[in-house]
Amino acid sequence: MPFDPSLDNGPELLARAARAAGARPDLTQGGGGNVSVKVGAELMLVKASGSQLKDLTPTSGYALVNYGNIKRRICAGPGGESEFSDYICAQARPVKGVKPAPPSIETGFHALLNTLVVHTHSVYANILNMSAEGHALGRKLFPNAEFLSYKAPGPQLCTAVNERALPRGPQVFFLANHGLVAAHAGVEGALELNERVNETIRRQLRLPAYPAVEPARGLSAHNASALARYGRAFMLENVLSPDQALYCSPEALDGRAGPAENEVLTALFYILDCMAGLKLTPRFLTRSEVAYFDTMKSGRYSRK
Repeated sequence: MPFDPSLDNGPELLARAARAAGARPDLTQGGGGNVSVKVGAELMLVKASGSQLKDLTPTSGYALVNYGNIKRRICAGPGGESEFSDYICAQARPVKGVKPAPPSIETGFHALLNTLVVHTHSVYANILNMSAEGHALGRKLFPNAEFLSYKAPGPQLCTAVNERALPRGPQVFFLANHGLVAAHAGVEGALELNERVNETIRRQLRLPAYPAVEPARGLSAHNASALARYGRAFMLENVLSPDQALYCSPEALDGRAGPAENEVLTALFYILDCMAGLKLTPRFLTRSEVAYFDTMKSGRYSRK
């Protein structure tokens, strides 16, 4: 029997978390970030691949999966990226009144953590995640948080999270060159934890206000100015994140950019400017780490 969202508060909790995380371009850009809520001993609602957090509602933009099976698969060894992606998609279950959609590529690590998981691409956390000195600095600010070196989205990241995951209790992960994860027993706890971490970084590092993301056809005036400072070649040759590899193509930098590309570029320029002001050293992805995205089958990183 299909899951009936009208008989469970899980979809509304998921939508509430998604709205809060997705409404702010300093926390999520384009299709980045995801949220999940467990609705039983084996089932979990998670943002669908290709959708945006701000568009998720109680009746759209998410998938239902058997997270118990996914968790057991990760613990036994997830296998290769293509195989693991197929396995996660095979764990999708029907939801009454909701159009079927593939689960997020990051469903795997959500399965390992507490009831409500909020994952964002916070620019504040990513100043720490994308700099060589950042995680050492972060450990002083958050001694109880987990700091993971860069792992590609999918089975590599899931395996790394699994080594430190707590199925109960609040937990925070800083993912190098990627983002922030806050897990808690409930939606308010997860959102409060996420906000507390971001506010602590902003306050302790004395970060400037995040610039407004102007609606624009082509590059926004802010991004065009920043691109002139950094240079087109620099942005193409020095990749800080999977989102940069996905969104910041030569065509986007040449002016064929939409809202998602502008959001990602604004975030990248803010991070680079803040790192320069703090005298932190950017930690760019290696060529092999960037090349890996071209081999991926799953999710938005597959260049669909």
